[in-house]
Amino acid sequence: MKQETKNCQNCKKDFTIEPDDFGFYEKMKVPAPTWCPECRMIRRFSCGNSWSLFWRNCHKCGKRMLSMFSPQKDLTIYCQSCWWADDWDGTEYAMDYDSSRPFFEQLKELSEKTPYATLESTYTTLKNCEYTNSIAYSKNCFMTIWADFCENVYYSSILNGLKWSSDCLRGWESELCYESTGFIRSYNVFFSEDFDDCVDVWFSRNCYGCMNCIGCANLRGASYNIFNVQYSKEEYAKKLKEFGFDSWENLNKFEKQVREFWLTKPYREFHGNAFNLNVTGEHVYLSKNSKESYILNYAENCKWCQLITVSDTKDCRDYTGWGNKVELLYECLQVGDGASNCKFASHCFSDALNTEYCHWAMSPKNNFGCVNLKRKQYCILNKQYEKVEYEKLKAKIIEDMKKNPYIDELGRIWSYGEFFSPGFGNFAYNKSNAMKFLPKTKEEAISLGYSWDDTENPNTECTMKSEDLPQTILETNDSILQEIIECLNCKRGYKIVQGELELLHKINLPIPHECPKCRENRRFVYMNRPGMYHRTCDKCKKEIYTPYASDRPETVYCVDCYQQEFA
Repeated sequence: MKQETKNCQNCKKDFTIEPDDFGFYEKMKVPAPTWCPECRMIRRFSCGNSWSLFWRNCHKCGKRMLSMFSPQKDLTIYCQSCWWADDWDGTEYAMDYDSSRPFFEQLKELSEKTPYATLESTYTTLKNCEYTNSIAYSKNCFMTIWADFCENVYYSSILNGLKWSSDCLRGWESELCYESTGFIRSYNVFFSEDFDDCVDVWFSRNCYGCMNCIGCANLRGASYNIFNVQYSKEEYAKKLKEFGFDSWENLNKFEKQVREFWLTKPYREFHGNAFNLNVTGEHVYLSKNSKESYILNYAENCKWCQLITVSDTKDCRDYTGWGNKVELLYECLQVGDGASNCKFASHCFSDALNTEYCHWAMSPKNNFGCVNLKRKQYCILNKQYEKVEYEKLKAKIIEDMKKNPYIDELGRIWSYGEFFSPGFGNFAYNKSNAMKFLPKTKEEAISLGYSWDDTENPNTECTMKSEDLPQTILETNDSILQEIIECLNCKRGYKIVQGELELLHKINLPIPHECPKCRENRRFVYMNRPGMYHRTCDKCKKEIYTPYASDRPETVYCVDCYQQEFA
């Protein structure tokens, strides 16, 4: 088919569908989308919540538990052990399809009466990870979000294979890292951004294969550099001691100096590496023939995908999280672990197969329109059928969805081929993943049909001000574990946990003076968000496609100019 321009029924902006897009839709047997790529992405992000967590009680056993569902949300929520237990499977809530009503209306009804898991994780693959979310195959982690194959990690997000680290973002296959973002195969690296294969590095960005560097940018294979100036091994050791990075005050002063220095050095057009082939997007690595994506790893033939952190992902579009041997996914959110041929699905794992319009389904195969269903096949609205009967009813429902679509209060049409409407996410916009990556004001979110929740988690009386914390870890003893510390920034209380304290002793860094949420928010602010812009290279002036808008302060080089100067 030829290229076609359509008008988004959500934001009313025009968007383009390319011939290869039509080829994918034909392959998946779905109609072309009526929402533009950005609105589709926001719609998916709003249906998940990994980072805004609350306390509430299990509706089955009564246990107090950490939950991604606000206590104000009127849903049945089970603790992990109750939800994953074998004494129920979701068919207890089965509904008969009513052809006189829009299918989405019936699916919404089902979603409001089935029990949800308090957290999103592959619970059976975890050990000592009770206070984590969006996680699998990990052990001894605390407040670690969106992670796989991690051990002894604290207050960190978007990870794969990280060990003995804290306060990190986008970390892969590394150990003993702290307050760092965007790295792989590194050891003993602190307060740094976008680095590979580094050891004993402080406050550096875009450095690769470096050892013993401080405050550097754009170095390759360097050792004993400070602010990109070469030192002898002895001079470097002396300067490192003089900087006194064991002190909280010294660390903060140095970081301000470093960020000013970083801005004097150019940035690459987008974050990626030489192992990519024919890709566009930001934070794209080890991928080929993949376009318009964000935080994409180990992918092939993908488009409009985000937060793909585990290999491999093939032939997917409009897919948000997380990979791990998946293929042929379209308009899916947090579907992974061997999933294949899934459409319009959220929170379905492991080995989901031929699944459509399912929301929270474990190991589903050949299911349509099910919610909180476990290990079942040939189900519609959680009711099980024989294969022939299932296929016949499924075909009828799809036709009914086209003839009798659900129409929301804003007049938007939800026919077959649309992902869940905003109401299915069960999360207010500002408590969802959308706010983390695609922030909106309350007025903007509500105008688009999303909800908003101004309720704050309750605070507790603090026993210690952050200004009174010891300057170094050597001055800190185990009594700090009993204190409730007032955050230097937001003034809310926070605690230090045992594993975190042990790690800080191990790497000789002081107790943080800000709460985990403020530290997390700062890391996300420094990381580029989804969105690409056209501007010119600041060196050769050719047009580039980059996450750095033209009004930003960074000097940005195209890939060729950057590699000529720094590779």
